[in-house]
Amino acid sequence: MSSTTVPTHLPSPGGAPPGSIPPEPPRRGWWMTKRFLLAAVGIVLLSGGATAAVALNEVSKVVEALGQSKAVTIAPKLLTPTSKGAPETLLLVGNDERPPPKSNPFGRVLPHSNEMLLVRIDPSKPTISMLSIPRELQVTFTAPNGEVITNRINSAYTYGGAQLMVETIKRLFGLTINHVFITSFPKFKQAVDELGCVYMGVDKRYYHVNEPGGEQYFEINLQPGYQRMCGKQALEFVANRHEDTSLIRDARDQRFLLEVKAQYGATLFENREKFERILGRNVATDNTLHGQEQVLNLLELLVESQGKPVRQVPFNVSLLKTYDTASEQQIQESVQSFLNGTASIRKPKLGPAAHAGSHAHNVHHHVNASITLTPTTSSELDEARSQAPRLSFPLEYPRARDSLGGAEPDTLRVYAIRDQQGRIHPIYDIVIARGELGQFYDVQGTSWRDPPILSNPDQTVQVGSRNYELFYAGEKVRVIAWHEAGAVYWIENTLTGNVSPRAMLAMADSTVPVIRTSSDGSRPEAIPTLHAVELPPRTAATTSLKFKIGALLGFAGIAVLALLSLLLLSRRRELHLLRDQVAHALALEARQRTLLAGAGASGVRRVQASAPKAPPMPTATPKPPPAPTSAPTAAGAPTSTATAPPAPTSAPKAPPAPTITPEPPRAPASTPKPPPAPISTPNAPPAPAGAPEARPAPRDVPDPGPTIYRAPRRWRLGRRRNR
Repeated sequence: MSSTTVPTHLPSPGGAPPGSIPPEPPRRGWWMTKRFLLAAVGIVLLSGGATAAVALNEVSKVVEALGQSKAVTIAPKLLTPTSKGAPETLLLVGNDERPPPKSNPFGRVLPHSNEMLLVRIDPSKPTISMLSIPRELQVTFTAPNGEVITNRINSAYTYGGAQLMVETIKRLFGLTINHVFITSFPKFKQAVDELGCVYMGVDKRYYHVNEPGGEQYFEINLQPGYQRMCGKQALEFVANRHEDTSLIRDARDQRFLLEVKAQYGATLFENREKFERILGRNVATDNTLHGQEQVLNLLELLVESQGKPVRQVPFNVSLLKTYDTASEQQIQESVQSFLNGTASIRKPKLGPAAHAGSHAHNVHHHVNASITLTPTTSSELDEARSQAPRLSFPLEYPRARDSLGGAEPDTLRVYAIRDQQGRIHPIYDIVIARGELGQFYDVQGTSWRDPPILSNPDQTVQVGSRNYELFYAGEKVRVIAWHEAGAVYWIENTLTGNVSPRAMLAMADSTVPVIRTSSDGSRPEAIPTLHAVELPPRTAATTSLKFKIGALLGFAGIAVLALLSLLLLSRRRELHLLRDQVAHALALEARQRTLLAGAGASGVRRVQASAPKAPPMPTATPKPPPAPTSAPTAAGAPTSTATAPPAPTSAPKAPPAPTITPEPPRAPASTPKPPPAPISTPNAPPAPAGAPEARPAPRDVPDPGPTIYRAPRRWRLGRRRNR
């Protein structure tokens, strides 16, 4: 008797031979290292690509914003093309073109460059250079009609527009100019209003109103002191060109730009869309800045130089009554200082026995010539005592000042100021005249503890019980500030920075409350005598600490992102392997269940078919057999006959369990064959009539048992893991 034929195994994953263990894969340490490096490089490239895409998108927005204003018509040969990372020289121009006022229909102001400011941004220098060209500088140029004209340099814009102005500046100074920015007075006013106004100090009282029969020029009405200046006030401050020299006028423009940079430079990126909109609507640029490449180079340069201090370069000029003149040597000195005078900032010398505070090192004392300040008059102190009760904090007044003989008396103003949140703070301002034309500095105090002018001090020194914060404008000390009695006080230098650091520190040390209380201590009111003290070196880093930290955090973030991505890829690969194995096991289990169910049912039917049927039970008692009849022994003698049941054969054995082995996928279950025909036994007695048919015993087939499927072992990352 033959058994059911089924497959003895399923093909193992990976093509391994049946019943064998897959060989151990080779070690892949270097292979994984290469994958790690490739993944890290890929992530860095993807991050760089995303950053580049964002940058190009921002550049496109800037180009689109600049396209709101008509481009300045300048011949391409006059502007030097720029390259990535190269220094650039920018020319900022303020066009004072005004329509005639209603009271004077013939009083139209022709176009002329009221302000010409050169800005030099060099990545290899620690500072940004800023040089104002005096508008009254006498020059000779050729007008477009061929006429040779000798006049002020600002009239070149009147005769030939921006083209002739750029030609004249390049020929006179021998400079290369990369880009030109031009704005008008109305647009300047609008830009300041849209920007959100600017907090800055006004050095003195400015006032002029055009009256019939009087001198007619730009009207101005500004009070002295630290204040919030919006479009109208800012325009009056930068456009005023009377009462002082051209150097003072240019210094006002530079101070305003410095305050704008200090207050809005840190938020330039987060508010870039606002600045782009303001710049595009109110500033006209040359044609080269209407393309992405030049804009991208300029933006990269500006971002890199964001934390650099601005160095104000004075123009070496001879001041005359009507014109300003400059020899060839004076012009070259100014140009060289503008281009190459950006060496490391010199170490200024300050006064008394000071030692460095929280941001400084030890200070070395040197015996030097002392400085003597002029004492404050009693009338000025009396005026201060009368105004002190109007303040909620002590009014401090310097007992000595740096001024020349015949200087104007001090001016004291008590007023209020609103901070960015709209809170009102009392404040006072003391205007001190130094005795030179246009030279004024201010001593101020307020209960507003953190005005924008005192953000981010460059240095801190300690003198006695006070800590002084120093703020620099390039190489000069611009502000010295200190905190005490719940208020903040500071001394702001002149527009051109003519007061020396030692004199400013001496005046700060002599500034005490005009009304003393028992808690004021015993600070001497004697006029201080200062000995030279060399401050610790103040390095001018090309990149701010904030920018460096941001760059380091950026690289660290990319590295962490690369590691996390690798870990994620590894986990994902492992998860895919596990899913494949689980799916394979589930499919295998489903097929085995189907085969086992079919084979089990078939085996039961075979066993039932091969088992002998039991004889039927008798329904009545059988009659006894008839008595045998005797017959003669001779011929014809009767013989006795009897019918005996056949000898039963041995009981058939139960058929062996069929060998069931799962078949390959999608193979239909085999149908068991019919049982073989019974084998005849020789010399067997015939079966009686009506007896059940005897079946032969099945052959003795050894039982191999079920074939157990063994899943292959998994190998991962060169390590053997047993299930």
